[in-house]
Amino acid sequence: MEVKRKLEENRPHAFDRKVLLREMGKGEPQRERFYTTDQISLEDLDLAGLRTDMGLKGEDITSVPVEETKKLILIGNHRIQVTIYKKKEKSSGSCGILFFHGGGFFGGSVEGKASQCRYLVQQSGAVVISPEYRLAPEVPYPGAVEDAVGTLDWIIDHAEALEIDPEKIAVAGESAGGNLAVNCCLMDAKHKIKLAVIIYGALDLLTAEETLYHWDYNKYDMCEEQRDYIMNRLNRFRELAVYMKGLYVPSQYSAKDGNISPVYAKDITNMPKTIMIEAEFDYYRLSNEVFVERLKQAGKDVEVILYEGLDHGFFDRLGRLPQTADCIEEISWRVKEM
Repeated sequence: MEVKRKLEENRPHAFDRKVLLREMGKGEPQRERFYTTDQISLEDLDLAGLRTDMGLKGEDITSVPVEETKKLILIGNHRIQVTIYKKKEKSSGSCGILFFHGGGFFGGSVEGKASQCRYLVQQSGAVVISPEYRLAPEVPYPGAVEDAVGTLDWIIDHAEALEIDPEKIAVAGESAGGNLAVNCCLMDAKHKIKLAVIIYGALDLLTAEETLYHWDYNKYDMCEEQRDYIMNRLNRFRELAVYMKGLYVPSQYSAKDGNISPVYAKDITNMPKTIMIEAEFDYYRLSNEVFVERLKQAGKDVEVILYEGLDHGFFDRLGRLPQTADCIEEISWRVKEM
């Protein structure tokens, strides 16, 4: 495991300064909600508000021109839009990166991670393709998975036109997008994916109380002076996990299904070289540690990069949090090694 140290905080198991200030700016921690299972019903959920909260865009920090092309591609009997990012001056045979945005399967957008995709192009020289996969609850599971795998197939079929080397394809995704990236690997019958990059992936859609590894706040080391703020952030995603399951997983499916929660997938032997990028105070870190151990036991090549003092969502803050750019740079040099 490679550990990325905090930049503006020396105390162990504390938020980095910028993260703490961000959390303090939201008001006092909601301590009364840390352990309760009472939540707003799905019928009363402000879905539009949640989606707006997920609309934070990173800053464009690129220093070279990056072309963006939008295409409507056919998947099954429907079409989705993909955005293709590439350098203006490039040669054929580049690496291709299929990138999935996060948002709990019910929010987020390609545009919301456009700056991250541009910087990834600049740093890696790859062609990045990001699909606007269908969102729940309008289209629940397996809609997003179908769109993810369908986009992979489209990239393979159109590699020459995309100027991509079909033997150098990576998948990457953050949060829910990490879940989709793993699904692409597990379903990659042609074995075209050479690298998977999972950024704090939402690999377990069971609620905290249902998890087989018994999710608990006490499994996180926390600086006592910041405990309430750290727990408040963890609880934010503990609660969102309930809504994610309710909105994304139809009643006829189980969240233990390996294509819904890849941490429980029965067969993971199809996984390629995998980079797991984690945040110290991420709700999903515990499930991802289980997935890493499963990969190791299966003899898979897996690498973990842990960012100390950070939380779920740090990948959103390009231009505001130095570690976000560092994360993209770490991904980029591994893509170059494919």
